[in-house]
Amino acid sequence: MKLKLTLLLVTIAMLCKAQPSKMEQLGKLYMSGNLKETINRADEYLEEEPENIDYILILGRALTDYGEYNKAIPHLKYTVENDPHNSWRKAWALGYLGSCYYMISEHEKSKKVLKDCVEFNATSNATNYATNRFLQFGYHKFFDDWTMIESDNFKFHFQKMDEMDAKSYADSREEAFIEINKFFNTELPKKIDFFVWDSRADAKMVLRAELGFANPFFCIIHSHFQQTRGHEMTHVISNFLEKEIVKTSLINEGTAVCFNLANQDKEAIVKKWLEKNEEEKIDIKAMWLYWQEYPQEISYPMAGIFVEQLIETFGKEKFLTFFVDQRYEHAKEVFGEEIDVIIQNLEDKFNQK
Repeated sequence: MKLKLTLLLVTIAMLCKAQPSKMEQLGKLYMSGNLKETINRADEYLEEEPENIDYILILGRALTDYGEYNKAIPHLKYTVENDPHNSWRKAWALGYLGSCYYMISEHEKSKKVLKDCVEFNATSNATNYATNRFLQFGYHKFFDDWTMIESDNFKFHFQKMDEMDAKSYADSREEAFIEINKFFNTELPKKIDFFVWDSRADAKMVLRAELGFANPFFCIIHSHFQQTRGHEMTHVISNFLEKEIVKTSLINEGTAVCFNLANQDKEAIVKKWLEKNEEEKIDIKAMWLYWQEYPQEISYPMAGIFVEQLIETFGKEKFLTFFVDQRYEHAKEVFGEEIDVIIQNLEDKFNQK
């Protein structure tokens, strides 16, 4: 009997040890991207432990990622002020505070806490996060002499452009914004900060990245002045269709190509590439899953053609229903078996010799 009781106690102890802690559960939930559930779970845990700094930090980060900046700030400030070990917790809280302040246009506070995070240098990941935000937000001294023009939906930052050309550039982007958002009908949390670079080399030196790109979450575009009017703008506008969007590169980039307002002959581009690469075939499902394995000169125009076909076949409302979860499995749910017919028809069209 004693032996059985001992074995039972040992088993219970082992099971208890095997159970992940609440913090581990919360961390995994946050890393999975399920922000709403992370917020609810963190609130629940904090009812039991209102001063648990780990729960508070994750709640602050999840609220930031969910776009609830004013709600996030008190939790992040608490972490900065009460981290007992002056550790990575403080670093991440500073970084996320910088993002929150930026999104509510408190730029001096944003700049200061991001700089504090970089100088604190507690972990490489947190430091890189803050550094990237500091550069993308335009806080580097390199931007001090740039010209700024504000319009209804943008704050334009020009590296080098005369007044008349800058005005024309801004007007054309406003027109593009209105045209694109007739389709998506989203409401952005702030005006788009649109950085217009004259030099790609300067951009690579300062931003440590190639032009052009958007950071949709923060309503930021960094673009060379000669790039298309609509591509990066579409990334920003479409990002706010829902709070949480499951993105795939095929659909996300294809949508941006579809709305880039460039009047490109995408079919001709695809056919020309196939002529040069005779052994290659268009495989849309493979491209959906393994986007990075395809060169941009074929993946982007083909994605644009595919998205155009989806919109033409199923209409705006059905496409937008699908857009919030861009995986093939969701496409099957929204479009039914016809999605496979469209894929097959497009592949047949381009793969025939």
